[in-house]
Amino acid sequence: MVAEKITQCMKPHGEEGVETIKNMNENHQPISEFAFKCVDVGTNDRILDIGCGGGVNIEKFLKLTDNNVDGIDYSDVSVKESAKRNQKAIGDKRCRIIQADVSKMPIDDEVYDLVSAFETIYFWLDIENTFKEVLKIIKPGGQFMIAQGTDGNHPDDEKWLNSVEGMTVYTASELEKYLLNAGFGSVESFKKENDYILVVIAKK
Repeated sequence: MVAEKITQCMKPHGEEGVETIKNMNENHQPISEFAFKCVDVGTNDRILDIGCGGGVNIEKFLKLTDNNVDGIDYSDVSVKESAKRNQKAIGDKRCRIIQADVSKMPIDDEVYDLVSAFETIYFWLDIENTFKEVLKIIKPGGQFMIAQGTDGNHPDDEKWLNSVEGMTVYTASELEKYLLNAGFGSVESFKKENDYILVVIAKK
């Protein structure tokens, strides 16, 4: 008998989805901490977090910029949890949470200085074309930061791929190829010492 694959990671839903988001907020903390050390955030940067989950990273970005920080996710549970966590910023018109698919974002071209994607590109379909969609919404000279818990060489990769619905794992060199093909001008990779955490920053 084939075990049923986990679907909550790809798109949290229902009461179990709320628990999944809480667990993600906690488990992804080391990835987030390393990513924030790798990226330069300007005090006037306008930022979008794609696959914003529980809104933890939106909350962190809001402390680093005086500009707006938005989030996008196609899970209604994630949108609600992100909005709940960043309620004050939403009330102050410094944040909005959008429910949409990354491949069809209802966002104008060249809006953001920095776009981030924490632990989410594993589930993006047609990744090179999706990177092209991300490129469109970034201002000239802006950045796209990808942060993930595996560099494609984690000993648990095979287990995750077999148990998590819709998951694909990428190495730094694969991401660099897709990002450059999508039209980004340069790509830099950072790997946490003695760990598998990978951060890739592409510049437009």
